Amino acid sequence: MIIFPYSTALEFSKPPIVTYLAVLICVLVFCFQISVGITENLMYFPETWNPIKMITSALSHGGWLHLIGNMIFYLAFAPALEILLGSRLRYIWIMMFIAFVVGFSYSIATLIGSSPPLPTLGFSGIVMGMIGLSGYLMPTARIRVFWWYGFGWKTIYVQAWILALAYIGLDTWTMLTAKDYGYVNVVAHVSGGFAGYFYGFFWLMDRRDEIQEELAFEIEAMDIKRAHGNTRAEAFRYKQETDRILSRKQELQSHDKFMGRVYRLVKAHRDSEAVTSLLEKYDLDTPTHELEQAFARAGEWGPSRTLLCLGRLILQKLDREKRYGKAIVYIEKCQNISPQFALPDIARVLFYAEMAIDTGKTDVAKNLLADSAKRYGSLVNHQMSNHLLQKTR
Repeated sequence: MIIFPYSTALEFSKPPIVTYLAVLICVLVFCFQISVGITENLMYFPETWNPIKMITSALSHGGWLHLIGNMIFYLAFAPALEILLGSRLRYIWIMMFIAFVVGFSYSIATLIGSSPPLPTLGFSGIVMGMIGLSGYLMPTARIRVFWWYGFGWKTIYVQAWILALAYIGLDTWTMLTAKDYGYVNVVAHVSGGFAGYFYGFFWLMDRRDEIQEELAFEIEAMDIKRAHGNTRAEAFRYKQETDRILSRKQELQSHDKFMGRVYRLVKAHRDSEAVTSLLEKYDLDTPTHELEQAFARAGEWGPSRTLLCLGRLILQKLDREKRYGKAIVYIEKCQNISPQFALPDIARVLFYAEMAIDTGKTDVAKNLLADSAKRYGSLVNHQMSNHLLQKTR
């Protein structure tokens, strides 16, 4: 019996250019390996901890079957991920990040003696990273899987999260129980799979929220196509797109009406009522991009307590999502309105002051730390506050 995934059952209007380019590079590198014989120079030797070789080894392969197998699995998951991410630079960075995690994990495994210190090469660590990322970013998307069972073959459709759990889980079990991995770098598979999933978990939460509607719509359209044919699927797409445009128009009208009411309250200096209205509409479950849009709209009206309230809500969201760099940006925006702006969580003052210093935003740190004893009382370590304040001078 043979089972392997070969494509994602989704259709998008844009081609996954970076994915196709990555496949082309791998093929060209392998042809170069064959013609020039430089495979050993491209391999990653775990005792070297060489980040350049982590990349070159990922792009090289040990044989045609090795190359073809990796490319088939890669094309099963990666094209849809590239489109869903919406940024080619982010997509490239994620692949590089996975390659680095795989390389360092393999070096650590050989250092502690859990894996023999053999040179490694192959794209499989990044491929497993794409499988892990698909389990987070598009868990319910169906993957076309070729199934050959001896007497015949068929295509079955399996949700991405099931495949991610199966492949990463099996490799993890092998890594923990097997004494000999043969010629397979199981450490690279496991570390790559977890790197892809946890990259999404820590840094792509907002993006997953943004694409849920589009992804659910496309998954349903593909289900209809499989069950009733392309004509019914296209009719469904047309109806859903029409309904979505109408719904979006109604949402914008409702939002404009709401923001108009808030605007009138702000201009009448009735900020308490404006803030109450905002807190009735927005909370920590509101997508961050919606809060940012509201902040930008309220910023057009000039400085106000209402704008600072929105800023605090955004900071709470960003802090919870561990998007600390962007939080510094919003702290600075709020300080431009009021230099004495107080964070929603006073306990985070020293953390953000230190981060502001590290990123060159010394004015942000100064404003956070100014008169700390008077502003924060015992909630802030004043010895540490004075130490950080010295760094801003």
